Amino acid sequence: MQTEMRIQVSDPHITNEVFTISEMVALAEQKLALQDRVPNVQGEAFDLKSWYRSWKRSRNGEYAEEPTHVKVEAVDEFQALMPWSQVDTALFLYNQGGEALKKGYPIRLYVPDGSSECLNVKSVVKVWFLHDTALGDEATYGFKNRVLLDELKFQK
Repeated sequence: MQTEMRIQVSDPHITNEVFTISEMVALAEQKLALQDRVPNVQGEAFDLKSWYRSWKRSRNGEYAEEPTHVKVEAVDEFQALMPWSQVDTALFLYNQGGEALKKGYPIRLYVPDGSSECLNVKSVVKVWFLHDTALGDEATYGFKNRVLLDELKFQK
């Protein structure tokens, strides 16, 4: 039996907490079939922006401003940073065929309309809602830890 991974969610104006997939899904007001936004891909998903707003309300988040960016990190330390304006149709896939994801567990981010370069991030375990306009208007992505070629060479 697979142990349920937890997803860390943070907004400096609300709180930093950890969720199971079931807890995240329970907070989601807008659940939908993934194929409604991503043709030919089956599964159950919830809308990212709608989830954020529901979470904020449930935690008495009085800070009126929406985030400027959302950043996700995968289990393999792949990260994607997207301006809030680029995630209007973004969603998290959490279930396929009535079961937990086999590829992309625990949740998988999709930005299906091409509004962001970060179209698909598998195995998301951290989500940050950021409030910093200095982060810019472009999406960025890549691995958190970079290893230089010289570091990979055998050292005697």
